[in-house]
Amino acid sequence: MNILITGGTSGLGYRTAYILGQASKNKIVLIGSNNKKGQQALDSLIHETKNKNFRFKEADLSSINEIKLLAKDLIKEKFDILINNAGALFYSRIESIDQIEKTFALNHLSYFALTNLLLKYKVIKNGGRIINVASGAHRGVDIDFNNLEMSNNYNGWICYKKSKLCNILFTKKLSELTSKNNITVNCLHPGFVKTEFGKNNKGFVGLIIKFLMNFFAITVEEGAKTIIHLANNKEVKNITGKYFYKSKINKPSVYADNKSSAEKLWDMSVTILKNKGLTL
Repeated sequence: MNILITGGTSGLGYRTAYILGQASKNKIVLIGSNNKKGQQALDSLIHETKNKNFRFKEADLSSINEIKLLAKDLIKEKFDILINNAGALFYSRIESIDQIEKTFALNHLSYFALTNLLLKYKVIKNGGRIINVASGAHRGVDIDFNNLEMSNNYNGWICYKKSKLCNILFTKKLSELTSKNNITVNCLHPGFVKTEFGKNNKGFVGLIIKFLMNFFAITVEEGAKTIIHLANNKEVKNITGKYFYKSKINKPSVYADNKSSAEKLWDMSVTILKNKGLTL
């Protein structure tokens, strides 16, 4: 299989690539924003799996222009599986190069823009699988469409939670649009995984995240199990538009099941990207 993994150079993405790379027939492309880190991941994966079919492509997925360039670079490829995994948590409000709040830009718009471009260019095969890494953190929040980027009363954790809600709403809407090509779209909660996630935050917040990781997080191997299940298992071949946890279909929050929210988020995402120079 040909597999594309965003955020594949460390943590959950890296471990997913490692497990999938155990099968020598699998060819895997990793996307990451740091070239040095990407090359190191590539060397390690090839050495550890004895599979030489790994490649790395550098792209900052919080940048709309870099997403466009990446999609054009991949235009001659054909992937069986796309795993949208790139994401981050920012406790201080930061804007991307496009002047979009960075959590929303990276955690939602990167999934939305890259996936739609790859579908537009027919890079994802008919019969393929799209897997969106969401989170159980989506529970307890709804989307405020009048304040999508939390310009007012910014709270990094709430912003992250809402971005993960976006992942589920995106999954549900996209699954309706790809069914004609027999492309499934599912999302998942990997669990609270011990990774480098959140370590971009310094000071007291960084210490709290480190403490929680050390005492409460599961291993990356455990966290990757549901992704691997969605990528490999024949049982999910015809299942689409669902939210998984521990390799089983799980009911997300009532806000994540709101069809009108999914439609509105889709339309607003298209408009935001169009205003920044990307027409899907």
